[in-house]
Amino acid sequence: MTKLTEWIFGLAFTRDPLLKKPELLILALALLATVAKIYCAWTTIGTADVGLFREFGHTISDRGLTAMYRETPLFNHTPLVGTFTGLAYDLAEGRGRPFARIIRAPGIMADGLAVLVLLWLRRRTGKPAWWALALFAVSPISFMVSGFHGNVDPLVPLALLLAAAACVGGEAALCGLCIGLACQVKVIPVLLAPVFFFHWLHRRKARAFSAAAVITGVIGWLLPLLTIPGIFLKNVIGYSSIWGVWGITYLLRLTDAPALRGIAFATLTPAQAGIIAALKVIVIAGVLALAWRRRAADLLTTLALAWLVFFVFAPGFGVQYLVWPAPFFLFLSARWSAVLTAAGSIALFAFYTICAHGLPWDKAFLVQQAAPQWTPWLLLPWVAFAACLGAQGLALRVKAEPLTRLPAPADAAG
Repeated sequence: MTKLTEWIFGLAFTRDPLLKKPELLILALALLATVAKIYCAWTTIGTADVGLFREFGHTISDRGLTAMYRETPLFNHTPLVGTFTGLAYDLAEGRGRPFARIIRAPGIMADGLAVLVLLWLRRRTGKPAWWALALFAVSPISFMVSGFHGNVDPLVPLALLLAAAACVGGEAALCGLCIGLACQVKVIPVLLAPVFFFHWLHRRKARAFSAAAVITGVIGWLLPLLTIPGIFLKNVIGYSSIWGVWGITYLLRLTDAPALRGIAFATLTPAQAGIIAALKVIVIAGVLALAWRRRAADLLTTLALAWLVFFVFAPGFGVQYLVWPAPFFLFLSARWSAVLTAAGSIALFAFYTICAHGLPWDKAFLVQQAAPQWTPWLLLPWVAFAACLGAQGLALRVKAEPLTRLPAPADAAG
């Protein structure tokens, strides 16, 4: 428990109570960003996701989580998220605006905690650059997704950051616990789990990591796995997001081929289903290859590369996904992180403004109806992801990199 205790106290800055000026600046920026997000969440309704969550919460509150999975194939969320949604509905007493405020609270808190984890990682590794960390603290992507959109996606990068911090601190079981918790928010962390597994395999601690990750993950999914395994696996594990709005599937939709046209969510043509399956194979194979070949390389950089592979070849997309990779790009390249943040911010601003019928934003519910106007904007971040992946060709060929190491005690304060 010594390393775990040290890690927790290090994150809280108790080892060095006197914060340096750059750290104080980052914390001040993060605080300002948090206040802005709270104001946005308090004064707006958000996107159609808020309305969907409210309906989900109503059903879960009335008839339970298992009934939610049985009755609504559209419900593709984990049991933890479903339980939280039902509680949020009860706390808001079913009212729209209070519910919209509650559903966005975890994401806002997660953003602030992510900044603390990044500050701790910078003390231990020397990365990321201060200016890049400041940009992350006030990221427009984070403000729009956490403060306005209305979903739980910001919890994903926080959980993965905590898992990465556990790797830097040498805590395999703690890392597995964080991965298991991440999988209680979204299924996407399962894709990145091999990066952590092979990292710990190289360090001969894979057993502790795997046990903690599997036990935590299975416990969280136990109820639907025991009661409705087929429905749960199909709706949640087999979820492919939305066809035709992002990257390769968007470009294929533009061909106007009868089998590829249209924006599809649940009902896919055989051609669309086949292409989605092929893209999934590419993504999984790419991440597995990175995880194995870079098992002795810097973990945080490998995670960033894995996110690049996912976003370039993703078969489906939701705009809120853009918060997932943001903290990891800081360790890949500060400049590329700024480019990707700028591209994503422009696309998201266009998306929310179009769906909300202009400024100021309040309700952005007309997502599908306005798709012809906002989908072209998503090409900008996709092209940026593809360009970044191409620029990392040497990294993908895996030149030898040392493991992220702990600094000597004399360097810890610096």
